[in-house]
Amino acid sequence: MTRIRANCPSCGDVDLRPHDVVLNVVRAYDGLVSDESSYRFNCPDCTEVVTKPADERIAQLLTTGGVPVEEADDASAPAAVPVDDRPPHPELPADGRALTADDLLDLHLKLGHDGWFDELLATIE
Repeated sequence: MTRIRANCPSCGDVDLRPHDVVLNVVRAYDGLVSDESSYRFNCPDCTEVVTKPADERIAQLLTTGGVPVEEADDASAPAAVPVDDRPPHPELPADGRALTADDLLDLHLKLGHDGWFDELLATIE
């Protein structure tokens, strides 16, 4: 069973189980864990609620340990995400459906015979 060691300001180091801790992850507008993130637990010795800051590393450790996660958006994030004015990348099209396994198989079959490039060009025009 996973044990989590945390520090209570009154009691010092305490051992907790994953369900004794709640991780509150606040995501910044860029998707990373913001400085507002924290984890909390009731100290098993003094029963006080203890809240500690959680950076990206601590959040990853706690989630891989099985700690329940509460997610929220960063309230201090800008209202609008900056505009990406780069040209579209062919591997990440702005619209259109995702490539499926059937699409990949069709492509494989097309590439298996001569004239596939001419067929491809004909579909574009």
